[in-house]
Amino acid sequence: MRSIDPCGRLWVLDSGTVDVLNTTTQLCPPQIVVFDLRTDKLLWRHRIPKDQVPESALFTNIIADVRNNKCDEAYAYIADVLRYGVIVYSWKEDRSWRISHNFFYPDPIACRYKLDNITFRWTDGIFGLALSPLNPETNDRMLYFHPMSSYREFSVPTSILRSDSADDNPEEFKGVLGEARGMQNRHSSASGMDARGVLFYNLVTQNGVGCWNSNRPYKRSYQGLVGQNSETLSFPNDLKIDHEKRQNLWVLSNKLHKYIYASLNPDEKNFRILTGRVDDLVRGTVCDPEAEPLPETDNRIVDCLNGEL
Repeated sequence: MRSIDPCGRLWVLDSGTVDVLNTTTQLCPPQIVVFDLRTDKLLWRHRIPKDQVPESALFTNIIADVRNNKCDEAYAYIADVLRYGVIVYSWKEDRSWRISHNFFYPDPIACRYKLDNITFRWTDGIFGLALSPLNPETNDRMLYFHPMSSYREFSVPTSILRSDSADDNPEEFKGVLGEARGMQNRHSSASGMDARGVLFYNLVTQNGVGCWNSNRPYKRSYQGLVGQNSETLSFPNDLKIDHEKRQNLWVLSNKLHKYIYASLNPDEKNFRILTGRVDDLVRGTVCDPEAEPLPETDNRIVDCLNGEL
């Protein structure tokens, strides 16, 4: 629900809602608030208009897009996880618009979650948002996204989102990436992409963090695992990649499934922040940009051996 841009600004998404696990009370309009990290002062506030906020909407993620250090031409993309839409905001124009698409919807096959003998069902739509590095040939970036209740990844050029007529041209969304990450327990909420084009994503029902090199085909054989631990990564709920010269991955784990459907043990460490350098994390995995491409394989054989076909 927050994003830091290269201009030293913190973009915060205020959903305006409380008690989302029960009655979901709307206390104020959803809004974007932007702070100067050098002075800690509020720079700007944009309240999302009512006609862009369907009943029971829940805005859960925001990512800022700044190119070539043109801070006054920034955009932000916001995910509505429950009413399946994306809000696009232009800093220069100080206005926003809403985009709808079937790619933002959950997959009914993927709405069942199971972790630590706790089974639950969520119909969460678009959640994870990640921006590619700027393409010097097109001066454009790809937005990679996925619904949480889904095993697939999608992409769309941000130039399409930046057009407020995108909602009238759904055929422009052509980015279904390759094949599904798997057939069960491959749920992911948050994601982020580093400067080399490596996508990191949390695997909430596997207590892990996965990766994929966007310069490779989106196949299961190219889905790597950079960390997995049932204790320290119990429900890795969020992740971010910073803007340091040597970038770091930051992961928050919080045992959310136990908090909602069971209980937390106060004598245990229930909340953790973990970090590691992205180049170290992918070294030796299929996500490593220095790794050689894999030979072509028939993933159906792998699925059959894993009992997933």
